[in-house]
Amino acid sequence: MCGIMLLVGPNASTRLPACLHRLRHRGPDDHRAWMSGDLALGFVRLQINGDEAVGRQPLLGEGTVAAFNGEIYNHESLAEAHGLPRSACDVRVVTPLLARKGPRVIDDLDGFYSGVVIRPPDRSVLCFRDHMGKKPLFVGRSGTELFIASEMKALDQADWFELLPRGVSAVDLDTGAVRVVATHRRVSGSLGLEVAFAEAVRKRLPARNQPVALFLSGGLDSSLVASFASRLRSDITYFTLGDDEHPDHRAARVVADALGLRDVRAVPLPDRAALPGLIRDVVHATESFNPSIVSNGLATFLLAKSAREAGIKVVLTGEGADELFGGYHSFEEGDPWRETRERLIDDMQYTELRRLDLCCMAHSVEPRCPFLDRAVRRISEECGFRDFFDAGRNKAVLRRTFADALPAEILDRRKTSFDVGSGIRGEVVRYLRRNGRTEREELHGIWRTLFDHGDSSPYFNAYPVFDEAIDSRAETHR
Repeated sequence: MCGIMLLVGPNASTRLPACLHRLRHRGPDDHRAWMSGDLALGFVRLQINGDEAVGRQPLLGEGTVAAFNGEIYNHESLAEAHGLPRSACDVRVVTPLLARKGPRVIDDLDGFYSGVVIRPPDRSVLCFRDHMGKKPLFVGRSGTELFIASEMKALDQADWFELLPRGVSAVDLDTGAVRVVATHRRVSGSLGLEVAFAEAVRKRLPARNQPVALFLSGGLDSSLVASFASRLRSDITYFTLGDDEHPDHRAARVVADALGLRDVRAVPLPDRAALPGLIRDVVHATESFNPSIVSNGLATFLLAKSAREAGIKVVLTGEGADELFGGYHSFEEGDPWRETRERLIDDMQYTELRRLDLCCMAHSVEPRCPFLDRAVRRISEECGFRDFFDAGRNKAVLRRTFADALPAEILDRRKTSFDVGSGIRGEVVRYLRRNGRTEREELHGIWRTLFDHGDSSPYFNAYPVFDEAIDSRAETHR
């Protein structure tokens, strides 16, 4: 919901304004900076919690200067438990707790976040990322400056960079060397899946005076989020992409009718003349020339644009269910299903979460994902083969647990890629292959006009588990 930019070097203070300007889409409501010597920390804010003054960052206190991007859902209970001042700004609990508990404070933080904490006297820096890596944070060098940034596009060029690890890491401000000091532990708990998921949805809904949307594809995952969210708020706006020619839109109408959803808005596919500019926008937003990230990103980009035009800053989505509950494959018990599942989860910060965060934040919209809740993830880790794959169905435990939440045709609906179900993939594939080149070649050409970071890093083009299938894909599923 915000953007972070730290520069360290002789030109840090003069370079910071331009870098922050390139991040203004992440935080159009306010921008602030702290500078001292060769250190310059900037923050752009998307205001969701607290008033303008309460939520201002960087935060000064406890002998530190800090900036955090994200949401801490249990900030009120943490403040009460540790005798901290109550604040409408949720991330204000982090630095006081860090002073008391050290890096293991991440065990207490329930939410999604990335952050930087500087201790100026000894020039030490700690960087934070949540257990899924939902919020991005990079370290690297650009000319005379070391940087830590929410997005690579904040820099006009980069000599080298890497995505910071999940958990807490220390960064050497002279060399950029990264040392992990705390990793996330699996949370304990006894909640069943239905209770844990209901709570995950509840905590992600903003305050009643804050409008909220939901991206509804008519697939199992977003429909389950809609089922539980609609019980708690009747004023949610639901956005679906495409029209009655496309399976996602038809399925979304079934869900809307069954749940009695009031405000369901169809977002039309772009016309052919608009497509080249939109693809370029999505390559810029995602920083990627991977065909799947771009075509699925375009679907997300269009929905987020519509949400923002409606004055909505917070949306709920169904991301994470496929990775956690085995939604992409149909395995036999002897197959390497567990290894594939773990790889997909580890890669999410480079693939689906990267696509979701960057395409939504391009329009200053904060996506929230109940399936990525700590308690829901813990339950998924305890599942066995038959919980994921049973009787020819994947995500079996979701279909069994929530059998009464949705119509049977939605519960039994097979996985359909977001870009295929909405119809956007066909449009993108036809356009990118119009000159006889591959999608990746055409996108790479667009990417090279936008970035001066060098293209050798797999961050810019890889989707490891699926790249072979992506490069041979058709306009629809085979």
